[in-house]
Amino acid sequence: MNNLTNNNKNQLTIEEWFTNKNQGSIDLKEIQRFKSNVLAIKNQLGLSNANLSTILEACYQATLLQLPLEKNFGYCWVVPFKGKAQFQMGYKGYIQLAMRSQQYKLISTSDVRLGELKKIDRLKGIKFNWIQNELERLKAPIIGYVAYFKMKNGQEKTLYMSKEEIENHFNTYSETYKKNKKFIVSSFEAMALKTVLTQLLRKWGIMSVEMQTAYESDQAIILEDEKIYIDNPNNNNEETLSKLKELEKEEKIIENFEI
Repeated sequence: MNNLTNNNKNQLTIEEWFTNKNQGSIDLKEIQRFKSNVLAIKNQLGLSNANLSTILEACYQATLLQLPLEKNFGYCWVVPFKGKAQFQMGYKGYIQLAMRSQQYKLISTSDVRLGELKKIDRLKGIKFNWIQNELERLKAPIIGYVAYFKMKNGQEKTLYMSKEEIENHFNTYSETYKKNKKFIVSSFEAMALKTVLTQLLRKWGIMSVEMQTAYESDQAIILEDEKIYIDNPNNNNEETLSKLKELEKEEKIIENFEI
């Protein structure tokens, strides 16, 4: 059976949970997408003891954005954190949503190696001198990260952040990174590319409804229509901690589920 089992002995099938969440609406294609996302994270390390509702809400968010949770794709993930599950976007997921909006002609990200940053003009933009030999390029140390887009209306924007700026950003907004100097499911480079890309899109890009939803849900524990950013030390106020304590009282833990 397609059962979700928790230690309160309550059982719901995947279809029932999704239908309840969709206020009774049944969409077989969406249900299948949701089931595929649940299956993709079923055996993920660290999620076996995570709160059930937060896991399913994260899978549901990925389904709404029509992004697969297959880890190798790098579009988005479900991340275990202190007994809860966070929804987390990847930079490839943001690129996918941007191109889907049909507003962008080109969007890309890259690391920047020593010797490639030619000139920074705060008014006219940044110029790069890219190393053409890829083997030689890989020998040069990374000094920063850059994101670029060109819109169909001709607008172009580039944003560069040094490696030090990226690290300062991580230390400010991620308790996980500040403590461990690494992330749970993603590399420093992938998170750096996401950071510079989201900063660029928020400042100068056109954010579709999907992109806004993704940004608001990114690195959040989702509780129905509420989002708690537990990994952001700037958000851990008394109200947030109180809500997390209430969540812990539910004691909904995945013991076993089958697709």
